[in-house]
Amino acid sequence: MNENDDIIPEKTGKLMLKALIAATILSVVLMSYLLWVSSQERYTTIYIYPDSYTNYAKPGSVVKFKYGIYCHEGKETEYLIKVYLGEKLVKSKEIMLKNGESREENESIVLPQNISLPVKVRVEAVTENSVYDAYFWIKASKE
Repeated sequence: MNENDDIIPEKTGKLMLKALIAATILSVVLMSYLLWVSSQERYTTIYIYPDSYTNYAKPGSVVKFKYGIYCHEGKETEYLIKVYLGEKLVKSKEIMLKNGESREENESIVLPQNISLPVKVRVEAVTENSVYDAYFWIKASKE
C-alpha cells in the first residue's frame, strides 16, 4: 500500500462532507422560501358601505348603495361583478384589478312593483378560482 491510497479517501471524505453541508444549507433556504411563498394568502375583499343604503323601501322605488372590491390575489385579476336582487341577476360587468388595487362604485336598482319583500341585494366578485360576495336585506318600508 502506498502513501497516496490514504490521501485520496481523506480528500474525498472532506469533499463529500462539504458537499453535504452545502446541500443541507441550500435545501433549508429553498424550503423556507417555498413555505413563505405558499403561506402568503391570496384573496379578495368585497364590501358594501353600510351608510350607503337603506334597509327599508317600497316596490317601485330606487335602492342605491356603494360597494368596493380590493384585490389581494398576488397578481392582476379579472373579476366578473354580478349584482343580484333576490335570485335574479340584474347587472353584471367585467373589471381588472392589479394586486393591491381597489375600486369602489355606486350602484342603483329599481325594485319591481311585484317584488316580495324582504329581499336580499347581493354583489358577487367572481374570479377564475373563487366567488366572493357581500349583501344586505331590503324590508318593506314602514310608511
